[in-house]
Amino acid sequence: MSVREDIAKNIVQVLQGITDPAVVLVSRNPINTTDLSIAQYPALIVRTSEEEKLDETTGGVRIALINYVIQGYVRAGSSATTSNNNIDTQKNKLIEGIEEALEVDRTRNSLALNSYVSNISSDDTSLYPLGRIDITYTVQYKYTRGTT
Repeated sequence: MSVREDIAKNIVQVLQGITDPAVVLVSRNPINTTDLSIAQYPALIVRTSEEEKLDETTGGVRIALINYVIQGYVRAGSSATTSNNNIDTQKNKLIEGIEEALEVDRTRNSLALNSYVSNISSDDTSLYPLGRIDITYTVQYKYTRGTT
């Protein structure tokens, strides 16, 4: 198994343990949100994104920066477009839960040199009554030349 795959599995495992808010579904596969029931929110998708290989070597070990995108979905408490739909509050709570869970071990079970949330974006206008967040999670890890 590759280091990048082991890191992705660690991220999924950590996100599955979030209890506030209680994350119901964490997947590495795309989710069709129209197939989910109301009870399956919040839902998360972890995708491997771009990776930058740095050409710095020490004893055959190289450094890479890889980004994982964590897509999060929440559902409004009400389908009415009112100030009471709480969708923004739910997104903020989910972001906070994800950040806190990932911060506990920035070495991703000793697989990484460092890891951190590097970007957060949000959308609820095109998906209403769903809200979506995208968190870019950057991981710095080392690998041996010729392997990943």
